[in-house]
Parts: sequence; C-alpha cells; structure tokens
Amino acid sequence: MIELRPYQQEAVSAFLSMPDGHGTLAMAPGSGKTIVACAIIKELAARVYQEKHPLKPPYTEPSVFRSLIVVPTLVLKDQWEKVLLREGSGSAEIVTYAWAAQHADDEEFFEQFGITVWDEVHHLGYGQEFRRLLVPAYKARYSLGLSATPPLPKDGEENVAVQVMPIVYTYTLSQGQDEGFTAQIEIRPVPVQLTEQEREQYVKLTGMIQEMIARYGVEGYVNRPYGKDPETGETIWGGTITTERRKLVALAEQKYEKLKELVDEVLPKTNGRVFIWSSYVEALEKAKAVLNVNGKQIAELVTGETPKKERRRIIEQAWGRDFPVLLVANVGSEGLDAPEAAVGIVLAGAKTRRETVQRLGRLLRPQPNKKAKIYILFASNTSDEKIIPLFDLATE
Repeated sequence: MIELRPYQQEAVSAFLSMPDGHGTLAMAPGSGKTIVACAIIKELAARVYQEKHPLKPPYTEPSVFRSLIVVPTLVLKDQWEKVLLREGSGSAEIVTYAWAAQHADDEEFFEQFGITVWDEVHHLGYGQEFRRLLVPAYKARYSLGLSATPPLPKDGEENVAVQVMPIVYTYTLSQGQDEGFTAQIEIRPVPVQLTEQEREQYVKLTGMIQEMIARYGVEGYVNRPYGKDPETGETIWGGTITTERRKLVALAEQKYEKLKELVDEVLPKTNGRVFIWSSYVEALEKAKAVLNVNGKQIAELVTGETPKKERRRIIEQAWGRDFPVLLVANVGSEGLDAPEAAVGIVLAGAKTRRETVQRLGRLLRPQPNKKAKIYILFASNTSDEKIIPLFDLATE
C-alpha cells in the first residue's frame, strides 16, 4: 500500500468496506484524491489476485487488474498518466467524459475493467449526454467517484450520480486546514468600475433581462425569445442577453488596467507561478495582450484547444521558468496539480460554488510556510458581486 495520511487511509477503508463496491469520496481540493484512488486500485488488485490464487504469495504488482479512469479534461488526463506511472498502479485506460458518453452503450468495453474511477464525478449528474454513463457506472463491479464538490440534492431529491455511487467518506477544506494538510488561504476582493459607456450598456441589458423574467419567470427565460433584432431580423434569445451582459462585465476595461497593476505588485512576492482564471477565452486573450508588452512574455494561455504536447510543455516545463503567469479557462479549474502556486487572480467570476471551490483548490496544495492568496477582480454594482459570497461559502 502507498503510505497514506490518516484521513486518506480512512477514505480507502470506507470505500473498500462498501458491500456493493460503489461509492463516492467527497474530499477537499488538495487532499490527494488521486493518491487515494491509486491505493484503492492496488488493494483491489491484490484482493482479486488472492481470490484466484489463494495458495500463492501475496500479489503486489497489479498489471493484470485493469482500471478505467474517466476525467472531464485533457489536463486531468495528463495528470493521471503521471500519477499512475509514479505510483505503480498497473494497467489503466484514461478517457474523457465526452469520449465515454459516446461509447456508453459499448458493454464489452466497460466490462474489461476491474474498477472504473469517475474523477470529478459531479459531471456525471449534470448534462443529459453524461447521464448515459450512469448505466455503465451502475453495472461496474467497482465504481469509485471522486469530487471536492459532489452533486447536491435538487428539489429535495438526491442527485442520480450519488444514488449510483453514494458518498461514503467526506473530508472538508476546514478539516484539511485545521490538520495542516491544506494551505491557508487569504481572499482579497478588488473592485473596479465600469466605464460610462459600459454602464449604459449594462443597464440596457439588465432592463431586457428584467423584461424576460417578468414575462417568463426566473427559471425559464434563458430559453425563450425576447424579440427580433431590428438590424438582422434574427431572434434574440434570453440566454443570449444574459451571456452578452456577463461578457461585458468580464471584459470591463478597468479590470485589465487593475490586472496589470496587480501582477506587477504580486510577482516580486511570489515563487514565479501565478494563476489567472476566466470563464471566457476572449477575456484571457485580452489579459495576455495587456501583460505581454514591450517585448516581454510574462503570461501564457492554455485552453481546451491547446494541443497535448504544447499544453504539457507550457504547464510542466515553461511555467515558472520561461514565464510566471498561467492564464487558464475552465480547463484549468479542475484537477490541475501545481503545489508551488500560491497566488491566483479571478477575472470573471465563477457562476457556481463548484467552480469557485475548484479554482481555490489549485492554490491549496500544502507547502512549507505557504499561505495562498486569491484576488477577485470584480466590477462594482454588477452581477460580478455575486462571486464574493461564493468564495465565503467555498471556504466553510
């Protein structure tokens, strides 16, 4: 067995004690969920071997026990490959949720694995295309869910993913901080103002949204038509208006002026690695242009479209050596392991507590004397302000 922290051993034992082999570990970012999964894989491999060969010495090399790892992003796929190799966790296949969903009816494929690990299992309970994977998850001999933010009950009913893989162990962020296994973090909101032109557009879009809500209600307006565009004649949808307002705030001019000041201020105090997040690639491209001036390259961008070889070069080799600032969209909010990073800047607010927790998690890997900081650049008197209580909730 891998040498585990006490709570990690508790998590392993909790899953292995489940009689039907199905369960979810709800563990805070930075608590070592991947290591726990590797320990479970190795223990199950040993058990299966011993059942088949009771008279032979204990088996310690799980090469014939195959595991399937399902992940939401290619960044996490890269990371799992490294950890599985390092921990000697045997033969594994790693696929994305998108790929697995396309092959959800291929029973022969899923049946070849001794255990299926669903990393960031909350993806399994949301989105119709991923819900198809609940069938192979249910049929698997062992089905392990991992998440810092497991699916929550909706309308009083337990999420379907948690019904298939019930939560069998919980380890919170506050527990990790109290026990010294998770870095302390300081949250600093940084307000900026919209320009006069941006404010006029924001007020206009807000009025349109309020009209839609009055007409259709809060829940249903995003999928309803607002009217015809007078110039193009195309239908304007409620969701389009909301997205336009969100992007307006994400691209607010003063955010980028303040961002440049903030990066200049924090860089000398860091170890050369800073995260900047946004939900919009366009916002990150603008940030990159603002930061990389006068022939200096201090920032690089990674998105879901970045080729694997280039993505690995940027994150694993160049970041912290050739440039200090890593700009990441949602691809970098889940699972990216960067224990040295202690500073993050949020440009456009996460829309949910889950996204907020995932971003915090990139900074919570413990290091000696580490105290993480996250700066929230938000536009005052806009929907951006909703992100502040999300961070308070995320650190409870």
